[in-house]
Amino acid sequence: MKVKLVDNMSTKLLDEISPVIGRSRECKIAVAFVSIGGFLLLKSSFQQCLERNGHIEFLVGLDLSTTDPQALQALYEMSQINSNVSFYCLSELGLGAIYHPKLYIANLNATTAIVVGSSNLTEGGLKGNVEVNILIEADVREEVVSDIYGVYNKLKFHPQRVKPDQEFLSLYQEMYSLRRKQERTFSTDSQLRKLKSRFREKAASLYRPFPTDRDLFGWQRLVFERLPDGPFRTSDIYQRIDTSKPRSDKYFNNSET
Repeated sequence: MKVKLVDNMSTKLLDEISPVIGRSRECKIAVAFVSIGGFLLLKSSFQQCLERNGHIEFLVGLDLSTTDPQALQALYEMSQINSNVSFYCLSELGLGAIYHPKLYIANLNATTAIVVGSSNLTEGGLKGNVEVNILIEADVREEVVSDIYGVYNKLKFHPQRVKPDQEFLSLYQEMYSLRRKQERTFSTDSQLRKLKSRFREKAASLYRPFPTDRDLFGWQRLVFERLPDGPFRTSDIYQRIDTSKPRSDKYFNNSET
């Protein structure tokens, strides 16, 4: 089993899951939010999967804010055109427990790729936002794979899960538009603008986190413990190298052979 951290800083989630989805024979995605930008980023990968007679399933949450009607319409139309695409929504609109999963599963026959973390199916989640995701590649027989499918099925068979039709999506579009109109009116309120200004000023005056040795882990702590106290030069560090031990050419020999 392989495990990799994907944070959209050193590695973009889009770059990791796009080729995996394209090669998969089955792809299951359960996310709280989906946007048209996120859908379009992975559209070609979805098409590649379907061209290989693969199956794709979406479990999407509705929030009248991040999940935009365009994305829902695109998923619905894709499910109408291709019988290998299934599309379900959670009809809950914010009452009770919040539907907040971010789970991607791509079955590649002998192995399964799993992403669990903070990235929704949005442009920000796939490449723009700072996120924390774990990418797992495991043999299909490993316990973690069966466990993750069990979690996915709990999400799929939630009592509020529905298969949307066009009327359902049109009603969501109306509510979404009304909510956006209210937000625009609220954002132009003079009192709110003043509060935002005071908030930013206050934030600028507050202390920022300062790194200490308690923030170091693994190789970073090993390096820190061997650094000289106080100010030092690079040459001071080299003096701490044990010259009695042979050095590996892999790291220290830059000459050509």
